[in-house]
Parts: sequence; structure tokens; C-alpha cells
Amino acid sequence: MKAPVNSGASAQKQLAPTGTHIGRCYQIIDKGTTFDEKWQNRKRKIQFMFELPMELAVFNEEKGEQPYYVKTMFNLSMGEKSSLRKFIESWFGKKMTDKQAADFDIFNLISMPCMLNIVHNGKEDRTYANIMSIAPMPKGMQCPPAINTPMCYDTTEHDDMVFSLLPDFMQDDIKKSDEWLQRISQESTKWTQPQQASPFDDGADDLDDLFNTSKDKFPF
Repeated sequence: MKAPVNSGASAQKQLAPTGTHIGRCYQIIDKGTTFDEKWQNRKRKIQFMFELPMELAVFNEEKGEQPYYVKTMFNLSMGEKSSLRKFIESWFGKKMTDKQAADFDIFNLISMPCMLNIVHNGKEDRTYANIMSIAPMPKGMQCPPAINTPMCYDTTEHDDMVFSLLPDFMQDDIKKSDEWLQRISQESTKWTQPQQASPFDDGADDLDDLFNTSKDKFPF
């Protein structure tokens, strides 16, 4: 998946711990284009989710220990000053040229390890775990194997199976996007277009009438 140059999981009660942690990207979800209340315009959003394989806890007794996770979301743009591009550059530890940014497939980041600096921020009466910074893995340090199944979703290349695995609230958000509504509209138009009349209609009394043939031409 590429972003223009110009232009999860179920809720957990326990927040990912603060500090520096080994992380691995296990979800990249394109949420499509919707109205941004803050900026009063339409923006296409993409969400990244990271597991912390060294930080485990029991969130569900039936599932046993699972990794904490943390997520972040950006406008889908790889412009020079975009937050997404800066985030990816920090992840790789090097700057990108405009051509590299334009050609970069966002989904190539799935399952890629990193180092995350996590902080807790309060908003109204709630506290959130946020990514303050991201960096590449230090030389010689290994990230444990993936725990969560990696998943990518693109609103412009809808996949029913992947979509069904997303939580209901995320599905509801995506269904409000311009890309989703446009796809539904196109599919509806496709199935409501009038069908081309068949040559085998009631106007042909027999095979001779239909093919304009006679026994004089085909004597059999």
C-alpha cells in the first residue's frame, strides 16, 4: 500500500507500561477517508498497532498471558513534513527521499520490530498509553517471535475475511469512509444495470428464423 506524497484488538483495562520497550507492528489498518472534526476537512487515516512481546499480562483468563499493545494513527500522507513520514524515518533511523517516500509500500512495515518509548497522557477523565518516539532495534538486540497474527486492511482493496476479524467499533468507523461508500455504490450500480437482451427471445419462431437459414442452403 502506498501513500500520496502531496497530500485491533479488543479494549484492555491495563495500559501498556511507560518507558522504552521492544515492539513489533502486528496491525496496519487503513480506516479510509472521513471528516476530521479538529481540522474541519476530510482526511484518510491509517492506524498502526504494536505488541510488546517482553511485557505480558493476563487480560482474559481463557487466553492466558498476552502482550500489552499500543497504537497510533496518522493521516495517510508521505509528504516531506507529514507526521507519518517522520514516524517511518525514525523507525528506520534514516531520512527518505521524495521518490522513496512516494514508492514506499506502508504494508511492508507489518511484523517489523522496533524500539518504542511509551508515555501515559491524560485527557479529561481518561489516561492513554501513547508512543512518544520510535527507533530501529539496536545492533545485537533481538525481538522475540510474533505473538499476535499480523493483519493489514486496505479500504480500496476490501477483503471480507480480514474485515470480519476487526472489532465491531472499527468496522463501524470504516463503513463511514468515502472509500467504503463508493465501493458499495459501485457494486449496487453493477447489479442494477439492465441486462443485454438475449438473441434467443420470443421473436424467433424457430431455428430458421433465428439464423436466417433454409434447407435450400443447408440441405440436411
